[in-house]
Amino acid sequence: MASRGTLRTGLELTLSELDLGGTARAARSLQRALDARDDVQVVPVRQPGGAWAGSRGRIARGLTRELSWLPARLARATRRMDLDVLHCPGPVVPARSPVPLVVTIFDALPWSHPQWLTWANVASHRLVVRRAVRRADAVITASEHAGGEIAQAYGIEPERIYVVPLGVDEVFTPGESSEEALAELGVARPFVLAVGTLQPRKNLEAAISAFERLAADRPDLNLVIAGGGGWGERSTAERIRRSPAGDRVVLTGHVDDSQLLALYRATQCFVFPSRYEGFGLPVLEAMAAGAPVVCSDRTSLPEVAGDAATLVSPDDIEGLERAIRRVAASPEARAEMVERGLAQASRFTWERCAVETVAVYRAAIAGLVGNYT
Repeated sequence: MASRGTLRTGLELTLSELDLGGTARAARSLQRALDARDDVQVVPVRQPGGAWAGSRGRIARGLTRELSWLPARLARATRRMDLDVLHCPGPVVPARSPVPLVVTIFDALPWSHPQWLTWANVASHRLVVRRAVRRADAVITASEHAGGEIAQAYGIEPERIYVVPLGVDEVFTPGESSEEALAELGVARPFVLAVGTLQPRKNLEAAISAFERLAADRPDLNLVIAGGGGWGERSTAERIRRSPAGDRVVLTGHVDDSQLLALYRATQCFVFPSRYEGFGLPVLEAMAAGAPVVCSDRTSLPEVAGDAATLVSPDDIEGLERAIRRVAASPEARAEMVERGLAQASRFTWERCAVETVAVYRAAIAGLVGNYT
């Protein structure tokens, strides 16, 4: 075992290799923040084989992960690396860990709201996450709301759950928007921005409905929806096709950080009507980039947004419209919200996240070190 002064920490990155979503982004950002510290030596742990191309490759890699990597090879790899602790920033965990095990779980969505997932996702997530939390010595989550739901759904002792808020990547800062990036995305000003994977819980249809109410007397205004395809993408596309303002709605598809930054900086209002979030990182990213925010008042979002956003029920289309209209029409309102948003976002850094994560590592080791050889 390495010196207690410097923790030799294995970070399991298998899930983040092919994932473009928020969980993978968070894992990569945490890794960079941990690498910047001198009290942690991060050892990346990955399933051998690299990225396997095509659908058949993904299936083969998944089978290898479930039948070989997780049951046996991950534990052996961990033992050879002489680690102090193993951190799985997603619910991919070894059958048995030779060192204290920390796992990050962002929500209990498969239990609390299974209707917002496919049946296959519900079944697989319930099985995988239950297995992960039972084997973990400590569970990290990003919000108090998520922590409470996870404890209830999986029967975890509250003392094993640690709330560690995520941080905002330093790329998200206020400034001039890249006109080239906007042009590449086919976006014209002025516009309202919504961000999220095209799936039911993101409630993007509410943003479309609110925009339709605005569109009649704001013929200059557009709606931009940035996010990759999900299991609700066809219904979202059909909703836009049937909309009387559909020709003013832009679906960008997945965007990289530079494109997302350009959208945040240029929008008149960022709207995030999600029905459920384990954390809600886009709200903070938008604030950090200088965008005024209107977001849902559900789940973890009030924790994240504080008093820097206008909070509205995701079912209140008229309320969403009023909030967006007020922000889009008033430079004074935008300026006030931007100022509050910058202050709120500054409280959430990856440096802070790394400090608190290391504290969880040490707690896991201190509580169980006598049981490990």
